[in-house]
Amino acid sequence: MLNTPYLTIRAYLRASTKEQDSSRAKPELISFATAKGVKITTFYQENVSGSTPDRPELDRLIDEASDGDILLIEKMDRLSRLPWEIWQTLKAKIASKGIIIVIADQPQTHTALSNNDEHSGFIQKALTNFMIDLAAGMARDDYETRRTRQAQGIAKAKAEGKTWGGQNKDIKLHEAILTHLQTMSLRKTAEILGCSVSTVQRVKKSQF
Repeated sequence: MLNTPYLTIRAYLRASTKEQDSSRAKPELISFATAKGVKITTFYQENVSGSTPDRPELDRLIDEASDGDILLIEKMDRLSRLPWEIWQTLKAKIASKGIIIVIADQPQTHTALSNNDEHSGFIQKALTNFMIDLAAGMARDDYETRRTRQAQGIAKAKAEGKTWGGQNKDIKLHEAILTHLQTMSLRKTAEILGCSVSTVQRVKKSQF
C-alpha cells in the first residue's frame, strides 16, 4: 500500500544522443519508487544534451506540474550539466511551480516522499537545496572535464597527423569515439560505430 497516495511523481529520463537509450533508467526508477511505497505518475523522456537548457520534454514536465509535485531523476546529471548561472535559472523555474526534486542516488532528497511533517522544516529544505546545488556543480565539472580530455585527445591526434591507424581520414572516427565514451562503455561504443573494442581502447588511451 502506498504511504503517500496523494503525491504526483513525474519521472524525467534523458540521454545525451539519439544513439543512447533514454529509457535505460526506467526500471531502476520504478524499483526505487516501489521501495519507497509510491508510484510514478508520468514519464517524460528525451534525447538531448544535459548541457543545454533547450529541452522540450523537461519544459513540458514543468508546465504540466502543480505545486507539490515530485520531479524524480536517476542522477543529477540527468537534469543538469548546465553552467552554474543557467542551472540557477532552471532551478528557479522549477521552484516557482512548487516542484520538489528527488534524486534516486541522493538519499538526502528522499524525505519529500514521506508524509512525516518533521521533514518539511526549514533546515531540512535548506540542506536538501544545498545537496542538489552541490550535485549540479559536480555534474557540470564532470562534463567540462570530459570535454577538456576529448579536446586534448583530438588535438594530439591532429598534431601527430594520425589516430590509431596513422590515417588523417580516421580523425572523424576518433572524435566520434571520444564523444560516445563520455556516456557509453567501450563495447557499446565499438558496436555503434562499427569498429573493434581494441580500437576504442587505443583511442581512449590517447586522451591522456
